[in-house]
Formats: sequence, structure tokens, C-alpha cells
Amino acid sequence: MKRRLKKKYRRILIISPIIFLAIVFAILLLTKDKPPVDEINNARTRLSAAKAVNAQKYSKNLYKNASMAYDSAMHYWNVENNKFFLFRKYDKVRSFALQSERLASSSIGQADTNSKNLKREVQQKIEKIQRKIDTFQANFDNIPQMDDYRKQYNKGKILFGEAKLAYEKSDLIKAQQKIDLASVLVEKAYSRASSILQNYFDNFPKWQRWVNNSIEQSRIHGSYCIIVDKFARECKLYYNGALKDSYEADLGKNWLGSKCHQGDYMTPEGIYKVVEKKANGRSRYYKALLINYPNEEDKARFSQNIRNGSIPSRKRIGDLVEIHGNGGQGADWTSGCVALSNSDMDKLYSRCVVGTTVTIVGSCRPLSEIMKLQ
Repeated sequence: MKRRLKKKYRRILIISPIIFLAIVFAILLLTKDKPPVDEINNARTRLSAAKAVNAQKYSKNLYKNASMAYDSAMHYWNVENNKFFLFRKYDKVRSFALQSERLASSSIGQADTNSKNLKREVQQKIEKIQRKIDTFQANFDNIPQMDDYRKQYNKGKILFGEAKLAYEKSDLIKAQQKIDLASVLVEKAYSRASSILQNYFDNFPKWQRWVNNSIEQSRIHGSYCIIVDKFARECKLYYNGALKDSYEADLGKNWLGSKCHQGDYMTPEGIYKVVEKKANGRSRYYKALLINYPNEEDKARFSQNIRNGSIPSRKRIGDLVEIHGNGGQGADWTSGCVALSNSDMDKLYSRCVVGTTVTIVGSCRPLSEIMKLQ
């Protein structure tokens, strides 16, 4: 009997540790930290949603931090998975996953706000530069003395086109970069051209007096007079103080300003008279009305410029300035003359006589009025 009891107790002693270990193991299994699969999936889903709305562009810092938090979560998950499964702790994994999800969600909202603001900002810049370009083309595009600035302007126009294309494709970051570069170049050329014209139009009061006086003399004497508006590229014919006809005109290719000397390609400004009518092969440009450039004011100004050194002493004042045919080319190409199409030249030629007044001015309208109309 005693022997049986001893065997029984011996079995119990052997089984007890196994039971104890089994109980401990069961407890460890029940209390073991579970992998944060849902948290990781949620973080990954939010990051994908953030990327879909370009948060990496429009909410760069938040998206970057969300991605870093997700990478940290995956790093610590790998670290824990390399441990014996009973000793794995996922606190850091869970914390970084939740942080990633929260930051990714915030980046979605911020990306939406920032992209809308950027779209509005780029649109406003595009509209502003478009107005500058339209004004430049309407008023400044044919201004001489602008070669270096015109190169910058043309480069700015190319960048502007690229900005508009990027904007249409919703690539707002690229559109912003392009429009900012375009803005600098276009604004610089615009400012330079505007400054040149402002200085040029300081002469407007004088031009206005010349035009008013010539038209009044036409009214008093019941005669024709010709007004050439260089800025508008118009040759206007008045009779008895009233406008009778208007013709498109081509000018000297360096037309801005009054003619200074021979070979400067400027169209003169002043009050002149027709001194000769040329036709039947006597003009190389179909028909022509020769004017009395240089007049006394031109000669006085030329002499003064020679004295003060603004014109080299070897220069000559020049002559043979005409209103002639072969124009209508839509560009400024003459050496200083005013060119009309042959059909318009026929009309003008038939109405004018030797002694007809020809008044050439920079503009018949003030710059403020011209710019307002754009």
C-alpha cells in the first residue's frame, strides 16, 4: 500500500511542474501583446489617400512626418517579430502607426486647403501677366531700343505658356515656378518699355499744339493737311479742318523720337510742307510726296547736338524724307520715310499739292488714354 502511495505521489510531483508550466504558458498566451495589424492597415490606407491628393506636394512636412512614422512602425514591427513570440511587445509599433494615421489624415486636409489656395494664387498671377503681355503687344511690341529687354520678354512669354500648360494639367507646383520666372522677365521688359514711352510722351503737349494748329490752318484756308500719328501708325488727311480719310502707315525702323541725323532710321517729327510730288518713275517707291526735312527747327537742333557732343561731328543731317508708296507691309522698315500702300498713296497723292502741310507727331492721343483703352 505504501509503495502504491509513493508511486502516486511521485507521479503527482512529476505532473505538477508540467501543469504549472502549462498554466503559466496559457497565461502568457492570454496576456501576450497582439500585433497592431488594424493600426498598420489604417496608417497605410491613410497614407495612400494622402498620396492620391498629392499631399507629398501640397502638405510636404505633414506627409513626410506621416511616412517617417509609418516607416518607424514597420521597423519596430520587424524588430519585435525577430523576438520569441512570447516576448514581443508592440507598444512602439502601435504608437507610430497611430501617429502615422493621424498625420496622414491631417496632411489630406492641409493638402486640400493648400492646393486650392495655390490654384487661386497661380490663376491670379496668370491673369495679371496675361494683361501685361496683352498691353505690351498692343503698345510696346514695336518699340525700338528694346533689343535686350525684348529677348527677356520673349523668354518670359515662353515660360508663361509653359506655366499655363502646367496649370491646365493641375501641376500647380510647376505652374507656380514657371509663372514666377515669367513674371520677373515680363515685368522687367514691361517696366523698361513703359519708362521709354513715358519719357517719349513728355513731348505730347508740343505734338498736340502742332496738330491743333495744322487742323485750324486747314479750316481757315479751306485746304488739305496731313497728320501722321507715328504711335498709331496712321496717316490722316484733313480738309477744311475735318477728317476725310485715314491710311495705315509704315515708319522708319527706329521710329521712336525725332530724326537726329542721316542714317539713324528715325522718322522726323515737326511741321513740314510738301515741296515736290514724284510720279511716273521719279520715285523708287511708286509715288511720293517729298517734304522739307530738315526744316529750320531740325537744323537748329542738329547744330546744338553737334556742339554738345551728343552727335559725332562727322554726321550729316540728311534729307529726302518722303511719304511714299510700297508700304502696307505691317512693319517699320523705311530709312525714316512714311510708307503707304500703293492704293492709299494714289488717294493721298491726288488730293495734295505742293505746299500741303504735313505734320508728323509721336501721337495724337495722350499715353494715359491709350493705355486706358487696353
